[in-house]
Amino acid sequence: MHPMRPPDTRALFFLHIPKTGGTSLRDLLSPRFAPSEVLAFERKDPAAALTDKLARIDRSAFVHGHIPYALVNHFARRPCVVTILRDPIDRAVSAFRYMRLQAPAMTEAAKAGSVSPARARDYAAAARLSLGDFLRDEPAAAARHLGNLQTWLLSTPHLTERFDYSDDYQVAIAADDLTRAKQHLAACDVVVLTERLDESLPLLADALATRPFGAIGTANRTAAREPVMPRDEATSAALATLTSHDRALYAHARVLFQDRLDGLARRRRAVTAVTSPSWPPSAVSNVCTFDGPIPGDGWYGQERAGDRWFSWTGPTCESTIALTSPAGSAPCQFAMTVEHAMHWEFLAGVDVRLNGVRLDLQWPSDGRRVTAPVSRAVLRASGHPNTITIHVPSVSRPSDDEGSDDSRLLGIAVSRVELVR
Repeated sequence: MHPMRPPDTRALFFLHIPKTGGTSLRDLLSPRFAPSEVLAFERKDPAAALTDKLARIDRSAFVHGHIPYALVNHFARRPCVVTILRDPIDRAVSAFRYMRLQAPAMTEAAKAGSVSPARARDYAAAARLSLGDFLRDEPAAAARHLGNLQTWLLSTPHLTERFDYSDDYQVAIAADDLTRAKQHLAACDVVVLTERLDESLPLLADALATRPFGAIGTANRTAAREPVMPRDEATSAALATLTSHDRALYAHARVLFQDRLDGLARRRRAVTAVTSPSWPPSAVSNVCTFDGPIPGDGWYGQERAGDRWFSWTGPTCESTIALTSPAGSAPCQFAMTVEHAMHWEFLAGVDVRLNGVRLDLQWPSDGRRVTAPVSRAVLRASGHPNTITIHVPSVSRPSDDEGSDDSRLLGIAVSRVELVR
């Protein structure tokens, strides 16, 4: 069985609502799939790319993107659906901050023809106006980006309408749309709340019948790059009016979330021992090259460099990976290939433990492929998984330096880990 597939082998569809913390959730899910099994829908997809992706949807195990719930209807078999909602006022303020930061890039993208001129103008307006002035002077733009987007994504039958628009496009959300959004939300297998993200992880693991998830990071963080935005009474009132349907939907989501959390607690109390699903034998070998599901925690989604796949460790300083013991009784060796490091000088402080036993790492002059002798006494029986724990001295965000908007907490990027004879 695939280590991330629900028992009935359905695909996983993550409906990623913008500015809800969904990038962090996507980063948590992605490493448990092979890159070839992941299909990402993007707002900037041209019509031909969208058509191609819809044709490939049933060959994908993990589908995600800023795309409406209506995508469910394009699967031959209903997928396992996960979505994330955020307090609508907080989401609106976060979206406005994002627009201000991205306005120059949007202007250039419009010149290149990759986004509509109307979208670039919306972002430019946000950059030159305060939040209150934007709500008052640009009501159509405010409705398109700060308004009831969560309700729209869960109710609309149109896949791209709100992301590919002209100047005269008006957002129209009615009471019937809210009713439909609530019904679709209740039909989701997992409803995650941004404000209760850590509490959401047991629900996610339970619904997906997978082992518990590790720590979740904070990607796409904008608060550190722009101060908290003050709001006067008039601005707060305008935001409340603009997000009225989303606030009703969010109240419904909070009830669903608590009911499911309570239900999980009751089910766990009803059994004498709780056992978490582990990695199936077919998902673990004595070599991990990051071109498939990563059998461990503390890794970001796979990236590619030439013909090699790699993943960054993070968001904490500790990452794990399961590797089976090689056959035979000959001496063994641990080897790990490091592609990048946030701080190369930290490599000297990297600590690796095999089943709790610290390994004596030997670093080559180029610092890329570290090895260590492994005693057979610390290994599990041949073919059985061993737990390898990789601890880095520190993690940091590329966005703390000039010229990067990557706000993930990263340690080292690894392309290969193995236990060999």
